[in-house]
This record gives sequence, structure tokens and C-alpha cells, in this order.
Amino acid sequence: MKLIFLISTLFVCVILNAQTRYDVRSGAEFVAAQEMASAGDSIVWAPGIYTNTRMDIDKDGLIVTAEPYGAAFFTGVSRAVINANNITFSGFQYVGGFIGTLDVVRVFGSDVLITHVNIQNYTSFKYLVVDEESRRTTISYCNFENRLNLDDKNILSILVDDEPGFHKIQHCSFKNFDGTGGDQGIEPIRIGVSTQAHLDSRTLVEYCYFTRCSGDGEIISHKARQNVYRYNTFEDNPQGELVLRHGDEGIVYGNFFLNSMGGIRIREGSNHFVFNNYFQGLHRRTIYLMNDPVDPLSDIHIYHNTIVDSEEVILGGAGANAPTNVTIANNIFINPRDQLLEEQTGEENWLNNLSLGPLGIDRPSSGLSETDPGLFENTEGYLQPESDSPVINAAGVGYPEVPLYPGMDYDNEITLDLMKESRPANIDGQAIGASEFSSTVTVQPHATEMNTGPSYLFDKVVDYVTANASTLFIEDEGERLFVWVSSNIDWEVMSNDDWITTEVSSGSGDERLIITIAANEVNVRRMGSLSITGGTQTVTINVNQDPGELVSVHDNLENDVVMFPNPTEGQIKLSNLPSGSYSSQVEVVDINGKTVFSNEYLILDRELVIDVENLTTGTYLINAKFSTLDAAVIGEMTRQVVKN
Repeated sequence: MKLIFLISTLFVCVILNAQTRYDVRSGAEFVAAQEMASAGDSIVWAPGIYTNTRMDIDKDGLIVTAEPYGAAFFTGVSRAVINANNITFSGFQYVGGFIGTLDVVRVFGSDVLITHVNIQNYTSFKYLVVDEESRRTTISYCNFENRLNLDDKNILSILVDDEPGFHKIQHCSFKNFDGTGGDQGIEPIRIGVSTQAHLDSRTLVEYCYFTRCSGDGEIISHKARQNVYRYNTFEDNPQGELVLRHGDEGIVYGNFFLNSMGGIRIREGSNHFVFNNYFQGLHRRTIYLMNDPVDPLSDIHIYHNTIVDSEEVILGGAGANAPTNVTIANNIFINPRDQLLEEQTGEENWLNNLSLGPLGIDRPSSGLSETDPGLFENTEGYLQPESDSPVINAAGVGYPEVPLYPGMDYDNEITLDLMKESRPANIDGQAIGASEFSSTVTVQPHATEMNTGPSYLFDKVVDYVTANASTLFIEDEGERLFVWVSSNIDWEVMSNDDWITTEVSSGSGDERLIITIAANEVNVRRMGSLSITGGTQTVTINVNQDPGELVSVHDNLENDVVMFPNPTEGQIKLSNLPSGSYSSQVEVVDINGKTVFSNEYLILDRELVIDVENLTTGTYLINAKFSTLDAAVIGEMTRQVVKN
């Protein structure tokens, strides 16, 4: 009997100490579950479509997830803010929402895992932001796709503090960001900002896939120090490339750059290392060393790369600020589309490179031999060494070693090749180019569209129809508008008012829906709607037109908005803001024209409060832009304020 009692007691203790699971089906149930939960507990969202649902995760140690992955679908003004530490956030889809100047997911806590999350077709500020105070955030198997607004806001932003963050972005996909390249600001990944260039981030981006990313010339923007980019694939990107910007000490290795505008652009900084990469089918440039007067390049190291069927490697010699201390060792340059190289400085340190095809520069006296490297095209369409290739056991020595940054683990000794096959221990026994000879390993990208992002995207775990607007405010007679319909099923659209028409009456999948508003001939207020139906779901979009009121917002905003106190010692309150305004982007500028800070604010009851307590005494300008729930700008104003 004593033994039975002892076993029963132990069983009860195990039950009491076991992790608790809370199943939820609404925002209110989530709030209640979090209040009861303790570290180690799980809050599990049931399958369903959740509209206008915000998650604030404030308690350490929770697992917040969907079961099954991908079946909890959030839209409308849904978003998540992770304030706590040791959080797992997994399995959610955020599709077709519209949150104006807010971020879809923002992380303030440390030791956070975000995994198997899909963010797609959203109108937002940024898709995911990791704040300066966060440490060791891991983002894995997530998909980031097609943000609808083409404003100057990057997609995944890692901010940097005075201590390294040690963040990781792994096995994620970045797809279909529309635009014309250039400096639009829609970088899929930005690590740091210009003012953080002197800080060590030590972020790792690996096994990620980037395709059709045209929203900016920079697919990855490196704006902090000591980041590592390895084993990623950049494919079919007609406008962009990986760019090493303000931060020094970027390391780029093991990546595939395929059928795109460019490969790697090194604009600023020093002590960058580019090795073991494969470049093929680049139609503008392959590696671009810029001649930049702000922060001229120095100590650039380019080792063991294979470059085929691409445009030039640009060495940055055109201009007054040419790169210095550039070492180019053990690379293969063959079969160019035009020529292999241009803009030589004459100061490059060439060591044991092979070329085949029009060179484009004066051949150096040593270190760049015209030799057929003996590569064959494998079954996947990529080149690698034949068994008798002259690149085998032919690498040269005498170039600077790759540093190992504290707290990170990567192949700084180049002990592996492009496919992670072992290289000989002695450098002079290694192969020239990215790959060692192998009779069993096929050179091909590590990251593909099929092995990155959430696997459930290929399984269609939930049917959905949504639109990136719930209300449209019309100013002009006869105006043409559009909404973006996000769906994975067939849908039909029906207008409930004859003055609201659409170009199509049905569609399938994602589609831009053009809406035409008939002229308001009697100039009266009109309210109407249209419905989009797919399966069992219906999305209603309300259309409001009041020309007199909306025009007055623009004309009289400077006079209507009340700002007090002014002068102020700490806070400024703006009231009587435009009717229908949901959020505001506020910029504070000093008398020298320098932006002191810029932030987004939610508007409640036509009011918002701006904290300026940390500003020094002086005179400032406040620029504010007011937006509706659907991110439509309905007014702007500039006011002068004095800080005591």
C-alpha cells in the first residue's frame, strides 16, 4: 500500500509540474490565457480566420503557436508585439491585412524564436522589426512576400545597440517585392541603419532564398559591423543585389547569385571578405567595388569564387576614391557576357586566379593566368571541376586570413568549399574557385523555393479571401481606386450601389481589383459598399464620399489642429485631428534641418501625445502626416514648437 501511495504521489507531482496548454479562439481568450499562463506553458490558436486581432505577448517563457501550423490566419489590422523574453512564436499566417504605419510583428524581448510564420500581401510599415534592445532573436522558416505599399520602408529590419545582438535569419524566403530598384527603400533585409554603422551586430543570415525582389537595389543592406551571409540563394532578381553598406567587416560566403541584375556590391567600409560564392547569369555586374568619397573602400578580400556567364567584376578605379588594399586570390573568371573585368586601379594584389574570355583590363604581370579551368556543366546546369581540371591542388598562398568574430561560428579558415565538402588542410593543396573536385557531389544551391519558408504554404491548410481595405474614402468625382484581393480560392465581387463598379466580377487567387466611382453629379454625401465572396467567406468594403468634408481636411488642417502646451517641458498633445484618421507619422526636425526622431503613433479619439522630454532646449519643427486605417493619407501639417 505504501508503494502504491508513493507512486500515486509522484504521478500527481508530475501532473502539477507539467506544462499547461491553453486553447484560444479570440483575442479576448488570448488575453485571459496569458494572464493565467506561466513560463513553459503553451497558448494554442485554433484554426480559423481572425480579423483585427492584436497579440501583445508580455509574459516570459511562453509558447504562442497555431495548431496545425498555418491554420490560424490573421488579417485586417492584426499584428503582434513581443515584449517578453524566451518566447516561441510559430505557425501563424498574416495575409492581406492593412495596418498603416505599424509593423506586423515587432520584437523587443530577447531569446525569441519566430518560426513558420507567413507574412504576405500586407499594407504596413515593416513586416518584422527586431528592436535594438533584443538579443539572440532567431527567425526561421518564415516567408515574407509582396508588401502592397511601395513606400520607403524595408521588410525585415534588425536594429543594433552598443552590444552585439547575435540574431539569426535562417531558411526564410523573400519573394515578389515589386518596384523599380534604385533607392526605393524596400530592402527585404536591412541590418542596422546608417547611424549604427560603427556598432557590431554579429547577425547571421543563412540558407535563405530571395527571388523577384525589385523594391530596392539592395536585397540585403549591411549597415552594421560583423555580419555573416552564407549559403543563401539570390535568383531572378532583375533590380537588386547584396550590398555591403556603411558597416565594416562583412563576410559573404557559400552563396549562389543566379540570373539577376548583380551579385555583390561593396559600397563602403573596410575589411570585407567574399569567398566560396558562385555567380552565373548576372546581366549587369557581378562584384562591384564602388568608388565612394564618403567612406572609401579598403582591405577588400575576394577569394575562391567561381564567376561564369556574367557581366563584369568592377574594381572601382573610375574616380578619385579608388579602393585600396584589394586582394583577389584563387578565383575563376570565365565565359563573360561582355568582358570579365573593368575599372582596374592597378594596385590590386592578384594571386593565383584563372581567366578565360575577354579580360577587359590590362593583364597583371602575375596572379591572373589565361587558362581553361576544365569545368563541366552538371545535371543541374552549374559548372564544377572535371577530374583532370587544372584547378585541382592549384591554389596559391600568401593572402590575409578571414577573422573569426567573438561569439560566432563560421568557416573562417575556409576548410570547406561551396558545397561544404572538405578542402585539403594545406592551402596549396586546395582547388582554385568555389568547388573542390568531387565525383559524388553535384554543385547546386543550398536554398531553394521548396526548402525555405513554411512548408504549409504548399499544403493549402486554410481557404481564405481578404482585401487590404475595409473602408475607402473618396475625394474626387469619377475617381478610380484599387484594392488588393488576397485569396487561395475562386471569388466573386458584387457592388451594392450602381455608382460603384469594378472591372471584373470574379477572380482566382491574388489579384488587384480596380474600382471606379461614378461622378457625384449632385455633390452630396454618398455611402455604399461592395462585397467579395469566396467559399463561405465574404469581405465587405465600405465606400464613403463626402467631398466637402474631405477637401476641408486638406485646406484647413493647419488651422483646425490644436497643439498644446507650446512652449513645453515634456509632452505635446495634438487634438482635433482629421475625422477618420487612425495613425500619424511624426517627424521632429531641429533648426539645422536635422531629423531628431521619427515615429508612428496611433490616434485615439482624434488625439495623440508626443513625448519630447529628451530633447534639448530649443526650437523644433513637427511634421505630421495623418492616415486612415487603410493607410490613405488624409492630411499633413507642420508646426513650430519650443522645448524649455
